[in-house]
Amino acid sequence: LRAKMDCEKRLAMEEANGRNGMEGLQLRDETADLARVADTLERSAELESAAVELGVNGIQDLAICLNALAETQCKRGHFEEALDVIDQWAECGSIRSALAFEGISDRLPSIPNYEWIQAQENEDANQINGKKHNVALRTVGEVRLFEPEDIALLRRTADKHFVDSAAAGIQTSRYTMQYEGNSEVHLDDLCAVDPILKARIDQILQEKVYPLVRAAFYEEGGSEEDKPPLGPLCVYDSIFVRYNGDVAKAAGRIGASQPLHQDGGIYSVNVALNDHKDDDGNGFTGGGTFFEALTVGDDGHIQRPKAPGHAIVHKTTQRHAGAPTTSGVRDILVIFLTARRPEIPGSDQNTWRIERAMRLQPIAKELPRDKLIHCLKLAKNNDPTNSEVPYWLGVHLIQGDMNDPSDKRWGEICEGVESLKLATLLNPADARAHYHLGMGFSTRHKYAMRTKRAHLLPPAKEAAESLIHALETAIRLERKCDEAGCENGINLAAAFLALGDFMARLKNFEKALAYLNQVEDSISRAGDIDENWAQAMLHEVSCMVHYCQKGSKEKMNEASLV
Repeated sequence: LRAKMDCEKRLAMEEANGRNGMEGLQLRDETADLARVADTLERSAELESAAVELGVNGIQDLAICLNALAETQCKRGHFEEALDVIDQWAECGSIRSALAFEGISDRLPSIPNYEWIQAQENEDANQINGKKHNVALRTVGEVRLFEPEDIALLRRTADKHFVDSAAAGIQTSRYTMQYEGNSEVHLDDLCAVDPILKARIDQILQEKVYPLVRAAFYEEGGSEEDKPPLGPLCVYDSIFVRYNGDVAKAAGRIGASQPLHQDGGIYSVNVALNDHKDDDGNGFTGGGTFFEALTVGDDGHIQRPKAPGHAIVHKTTQRHAGAPTTSGVRDILVIFLTARRPEIPGSDQNTWRIERAMRLQPIAKELPRDKLIHCLKLAKNNDPTNSEVPYWLGVHLIQGDMNDPSDKRWGEICEGVESLKLATLLNPADARAHYHLGMGFSTRHKYAMRTKRAHLLPPAKEAAESLIHALETAIRLERKCDEAGCENGINLAAAFLALGDFMARLKNFEKALAYLNQVEDSISRAGDIDENWAQAMLHEVSCMVHYCQKGSKEKMNEASLV
């Protein structure tokens, strides 16, 4: 423990020296600094591990240390070492919770019946005969995950926690984003003060939740990699969430909600704990889980469990949002599942590859561009099914020095376009990916014309069709997200401007004008009409409209002469 304290003191001194030496940053050897920090963190991780094994410290400090070490190794460009650390970090996540993991139970499992919520593969598919894919499962029938008495016990314990925390002025939330009307408490914290609740949750996990997830996703999985992990399922984290629509509205929001996101772990289990107003006059209004995948086609984008105690279960890579609860209180319990390391020597467990990709993404965004690209490619190799990775890779490949005429820069732009194409194939409902793909087509075209590479572009008709399809799809999907209160924040005015600009370059003035005329309306709908960027955009549109009107008139005159 003395050695551990000495190590932590050294880390603090390193941080202080880093701050104090900013003036002489040019003279410092950054590589040597990072190597020293990595050595210190490795020693700290060894000591933290020993402290956990001896039972004198919890797992959280070790997880924080491994997180910092993984980031440091990526900054050094030592990615193989970083992967080893990330595996250890992920393993910490699998043993962090004190809740029961999957094992042999004394009682027979009681697996609820379920149905699959499905989405169309793409918007071009026929609604009736088109191919569909599973998005999430919803439990149905008499057997619920949580019985009424379980729900009552859980809500009572949570109520006491919220009252005690408010009285003490304690903010216990560990959410990255905080919103008015949202409250949450970790299930482990509730179980720590109520052994009866802990025993009941453990029983529900072992007899219902784990058997349900393993059975349903084994049946659903196509390849071996899609099937549940070999190691025993366990709780990565679990949160009791309270959405208060009235508080959110009083704060000027449309309701209590969460933005579009992916979860940590492998599977998410969302359990309803109270009635919707459609089922009970005293329940909440709005709310539910908005699934991005369901914006393709005309199916309901927002889904809720059948009744209190029932659940919706989905893979954590499925992008979703908490739709706004517009009045009343909506209580849910979200359980994030991962898996422990299997006891089979040398097994290449897909759990760790999923975790690697998830954890590499936020690390990548903190790195300089060259290492960022390498880090995202590493994430893509580890989980080629996660659409977020090629999306961010494509965005960052295209965002670069547009004044660099080199073949390397041209290759980055082309690779970025291909990466965004892959993102739209993996997730056809991602409005962001379609938007950036369309913008990528436009960027590629402008760059090629400026650097004399026009001969490397696709034929004009094919290029136009690709750009139009990408941006019009983005606009259509984003409007559906916006209607549900779960928008991505895409600048639709910029999409219409890009469409108008591209059509004008192809001398298709009528189409260009049709797109340009929608820019001002999009800015007004977003409430941005007084912003400086909006005024500058409208000035640009005015000039382009004048150019297109003039060009259209000249084409008409030429046609009349013929």
